[in-house]
Amino acid sequence: MSIKESFLNLSLFIKANLAFTTLLFISFLFLNKNYDFLTLLFAIFALISTISTVYLIFYIVFMPFGWLKKVMFYLLGSLFVIFNMIVIIDFFIYRIWKFHINGMVINILTAPGASDSIQIGIMPVIATGAIILFLITMEVYVYKKLMQTVDTKKRALNLKINIYILPLLFLIIIGEKMVYGFANMYAKTNYMEVTKVIPAYLPMSFTRFMEKNFGLKGTTSEKQSLGINANNRLKYPLSPILLENPKPVNIFIFALDSVRQSIMTPQVAPNIYEIMKESRVYTNHMSGGNATRFGIFSLMYGINSSYWFTFLNAQKGTVLFNVLNDLEYQTHIFSATSTEWPEFRKTAYFDVQEHISDAHSGQVYQKDEQTRVEFLEWADTLDTNKPIFSFVFFDAPHSNSYPKTHRKFLPDKYGDVNYLTVSKSDTEPLLNQYRNAIHFDDELLGEMINKLKEKGLYENSIIIITADHGQEFYEHGNFGHNSSFNREQVNVPFVLRLPNAEHKVLNNLTSHLDVVPTLLRYIGVSNDTGDYSTGFDLLDSKYDRRFAQIGSWNENVILTDEYTYQFSNRPDKIFDNKTFKTDTYEEVGSEVQTDRGKYLLEVINENSRFID
Repeated sequence: MSIKESFLNLSLFIKANLAFTTLLFISFLFLNKNYDFLTLLFAIFALISTISTVYLIFYIVFMPFGWLKKVMFYLLGSLFVIFNMIVIIDFFIYRIWKFHINGMVINILTAPGASDSIQIGIMPVIATGAIILFLITMEVYVYKKLMQTVDTKKRALNLKINIYILPLLFLIIIGEKMVYGFANMYAKTNYMEVTKVIPAYLPMSFTRFMEKNFGLKGTTSEKQSLGINANNRLKYPLSPILLENPKPVNIFIFALDSVRQSIMTPQVAPNIYEIMKESRVYTNHMSGGNATRFGIFSLMYGINSSYWFTFLNAQKGTVLFNVLNDLEYQTHIFSATSTEWPEFRKTAYFDVQEHISDAHSGQVYQKDEQTRVEFLEWADTLDTNKPIFSFVFFDAPHSNSYPKTHRKFLPDKYGDVNYLTVSKSDTEPLLNQYRNAIHFDDELLGEMINKLKEKGLYENSIIIITADHGQEFYEHGNFGHNSSFNREQVNVPFVLRLPNAEHKVLNNLTSHLDVVPTLLRYIGVSNDTGDYSTGFDLLDSKYDRRFAQIGSWNENVILTDEYTYQFSNRPDKIFDNKTFKTDTYEEVGSEVQTDRGKYLLEVINENSRFID
């Protein structure tokens, strides 16, 4: 076989495998039930675009080595067997759990102890062996067929493919990405959702580019402009919510941005500390994320933050507000930061958008002050004979922002730090600024609590004080949050004051996921909490949380009292999973025996519970 013939055979070998893998990809279309003609056509183009892009990469990488002749065919044949086997495995994983292979799936297949939760049986093993044998046979057949075909026929076939098929594939790739980009721009979420079934799909977003260069503006978050069909993929709640003998009670939730549990002392937060003396105080409480969107999502929905992207695309609100609206609560959201970004108007606050105050100006602490004023004014308009719900979000600790009159903790460099050059040497002034900002917000919160007392609302209300996530000050090499899952970044204060409840300190593991089921159970929802949450009722005498799931943009962790298991969703880090000691956040090696295997299947099932 000449070098020229080798390159020709290799080109056709890759193209033949592209055709076969495309057939495998088409099978994924049957895993989605919600198509109309246009979305089905788009889904077909999207899967052709995706697999064509993958094989284009194969072609670019391996074709220059065609001179290796048989060696390259053996290598590519082996690669295609492995790749197609992964696609087939991914099909069954998605069919069961509604998501593709990720770090957690890899671990559940390889972790010691995972087999205790998964009973594979003999038939899947036999089927897997048969499929591998078939794939190997197919690669051998294609190779031999190429070797037996005369060069003139192969050249003619390759030329036809290059002239008629390849340009069409390039048009499909470009056109499909353009359609997705405009669907994203104009909130046509029914188009975006059908791509979820396609393995390795890469979405396209150019909203800001189109607005900046062509003056085209995307769809706003107003309800009337949203894609209606996006909710079809969600089965949330699993069953209709049942209210038996409802007992509405006032609920006031106060959340501070970036406040960690260890900072809550009587010196830093004296007003909160006074409330803690007559409340249930949870010292080992974990946020559902190490960033605002994931922390607030887990708090307001009671489900794992891994659902954030699905609920955002669907623009689906929380069961909590559905119930409160049915009970005719006087509801209001007070946020010092915009609820457009993070996209809470499209998620948690979707059903109460007309009851949001978030338009503020000035420095961050001034926005908190304006939020306090709005709350106090609103409280004076309330009908105290009807149930009330409010959620107040302060932002000052996130930016270490406070007026110069509140420099209680020194040295603080007068509140100034150059964040471009900040380093561990700045820890002391940074921490003091942080304390000053929390102390300032504590003062504002104290005024709001006094207003509740003045209105006669304090004693007969549920009052919660917490944070969206924590904040690290180089204890483990990082500053801020959204970079790690150590206790400084995810262990947040949680104070739960119930009507006529006594003070109690609880050190057992709890989570933001438990807030919604606790509140809904308290006001009379009789459903099993699993119908609408992955959390549990904190007031249940049988409450026993063995682990907490915490998420971020690309990583998720399973946190237990002893270990924190981190898994990546990024394709390039799918095998880069780590285990840390929860208390010290020291990484432990693979030689250390842990119990991660027994949690993995449970978490994966949680992450697919509300997806159809």
